[in-house]
Amino acid sequence: MRCLAISTAENYDLHGLALALDDVEFINFYNDALHASYKEGDIFIFSYGCVVLWNVPSEDESRFFDALQNFAQIPINSVHEEFEFSFATKPRFFQDKITLAKTRSHALQMLAVSYGLSQALKLKAFEVRIDNTIEMTKNVPKELALRGKISLARKEISRRIGELFIERNSVNLHSDILDAPVFIWDHPEYESLYTMTINDLELHSRTAVLNRRLDIVKELFEMMRDELNNRHSTMLESIIVLLIMIEVFLTLVIHVFHLA
Repeated sequence: MRCLAISTAENYDLHGLALALDDVEFINFYNDALHASYKEGDIFIFSYGCVVLWNVPSEDESRFFDALQNFAQIPINSVHEEFEFSFATKPRFFQDKITLAKTRSHALQMLAVSYGLSQALKLKAFEVRIDNTIEMTKNVPKELALRGKISLARKEISRRIGELFIERNSVNLHSDILDAPVFIWDHPEYESLYTMTINDLELHSRTAVLNRRLDIVKELFEMMRDELNNRHSTMLESIIVLLIMIEVFLTLVIHVFHLA
């Protein structure tokens, strides 16, 4: 059976979406998630812009995404991951294959795993954004090393600084998404499933790598800010020198005029 995790926006309006889903069996609300149960599948929608679909038929999937786009806030380039899942006596997560235990509480098992999948997907979206930001500015350090200055205009440097600042702050502001969800604290019996998922997806090590990339963005930001400050200081020094030259010139003119 197929499990699809996808992120299409920064946030979803869960309450508005719940009212719009009229073809579901039932709906459950959790702290930051919505569970929509279909006749042949389950969908878990997370407020921070991720969706995990479990064995949902293509027709229901299409109708769901048509409804979802009306409640997506700040759409992004979608990122997704696909997995296979099945049921057995013991839960397992190995090489993109998810195994859940055969119990009556399979929906809560799915939710625990979905939290891990959605966090990994959100992390992937962060990774793509930071990689694009670093790629966009990768030539700046080389140029500074070779020429001793950045050829970009002052306005362009200010724009790049703003973009770096926005990306870094955006990831920092949403970093709490990668913490253990409240659901796991409230239902510790599903912690092992959640831990199994984030361990297989290497969530902690990837978060550490993301933080190092954020440090690179910070260094780029500081380097470009220093270049901008240096330009400003150089401009001020040039103005001061020019004013002194004008003062000297006027003084000479006045003295020559009086001597004449």
